[in-house]
Amino acid sequence: MWITHNYVGTTRNGVRCLFFLLLEDYIEEQSQFARELSLELERFARNLGDHGAVVRPFSGDIEQARQGVLQKSWTPEQLEEIQKTPALLMISTDFDEFDPQEHPWLLFNLGSRVYEGVPGAYRFRNPLAAITDAVANDGVDPFDVAHRAQHEIEVNDALKIFEAKPGLFGFSIDLVKAGEVITTAFRRYAR
Repeated sequence: MWITHNYVGTTRNGVRCLFFLLLEDYIEEQSQFARELSLELERFARNLGDHGAVVRPFSGDIEQARQGVLQKSWTPEQLEEIQKTPALLMISTDFDEFDPQEHPWLLFNLGSRVYEGVPGAYRFRNPLAAITDAVANDGVDPFDVAHRAQHEIEVNDALKIFEAKPGLFGFSIDLVKAGEVITTAFRRYAR
């Protein structure tokens, strides 16, 4: 895992993909979530080996690093998605050369404004393992695998809408969670 004060100037140095951690410094819940997620990201970075790198800012430089990402040439819709944190931005070019209108990229959302603690961080282990395997395999498109891994997490989130409870039909529907999942899916696939 590379730790830096600013994402500007970050180069691939021979790795296939870079994964930039996007956080917001002033949101305390994200700081706590980042600490809980840290073990999963360290495992991910270690498993990537020489094929990829996770890049994160020093805790005092979160906003400066984030601004470097926000200044890229995003469409208004893309910028709205990029501003949702915490997330991992996956690219396959040097950061300074990266143009979201020309180069492949994927935003891997790591949570929402409601944090679930360690179990929430743990749910990323299998999708990140699949991405690790894809990045190490030159015959596989890592962006395709990352997209499927992201979809797997969204499906698991959608399943949380329904909860088995004693009641009229034996389950209840969490309408707030349903709205969040539907809104996220609509925005992602409307691109």
